[in-house]
Amino acid sequence: MTDRLLTTREIQNLLHLDRVTIYRMVKDGELPALRVGGQWRFSAEAIDAWLQGQRGEPAAPPARRQPLPELGDLRLDDLIDLPTLQTIQNQFAELVGVAAFITDLEGEPFVTCSRCSAFCQIIHSRAEGMAACQETWRSIAHEESGDAAIHVCHAGNQYASAPISVAGRRLGLVIAGQFLDAAPDPVAFRERALAVGERVGVSGEALSEARDSLNLVSQEQALRIAAILQTIANALSSIGYQSYQARQTLARIAELTARSP
Repeated sequence: MTDRLLTTREIQNLLHLDRVTIYRMVKDGELPALRVGGQWRFSAEAIDAWLQGQRGEPAAPPARRQPLPELGDLRLDDLIDLPTLQTIQNQFAELVGVAAFITDLEGEPFVTCSRCSAFCQIIHSRAEGMAACQETWRSIAHEESGDAAIHVCHAGNQYASAPISVAGRRLGLVIAGQFLDAAPDPVAFRERALAVGERVGVSGEALSEARDSLNLVSQEQALRIAAILQTIANALSSIGYQSYQARQTLARIAELTARSP
């Protein structure tokens, strides 16, 4: 189980001490703490060991603690909680006005798609359709390129993607899309919609009628979306890296506290 971070208020309630006293103890080195995002946080394991020491009880042997997962064992949602991913994704989608979603390396979305078009909702309503989309995303997630790029999906729509990496290891993909670069010919679009519908088991006519749910985005706008997407991916990478560093620091604090007399 991953070590849990306690807030200052939780420590106040646990130790029955006021905030000023808690901060003084941290400053004097009497209480193990970690600075995270400008706020003091406390390892639950380290505090348990500290309390044992205050009661004169022998510390639990270090071998009993669960080892900290290596980066290769962690997923993006281990480093950034799902509500945070959903909030960032929603805000980005509203900012650029197109659909957005964040996936793992296998193309599996972490959270619900933001501003998903009616066209893509129809495709995603069938397992075959969702699998076709995920295969597209999976293939892109495993590409060597580390920059944002614009692609065409299996249904003929365009989208931009940018990889999310932590400490040099790719953990996911942030995607903005479900748009067209020009107004489609109605006849040609219907033919394509019918073919896609037959392939993934949905109504091609319904797809054709959902044509207007796809945004029209010029090439220049698409490049701007890709640039913003790269910024979002970089921000998620940074948040993930800070979380990973915090996990390592907390593990060291817990070990040192458990070993102290």
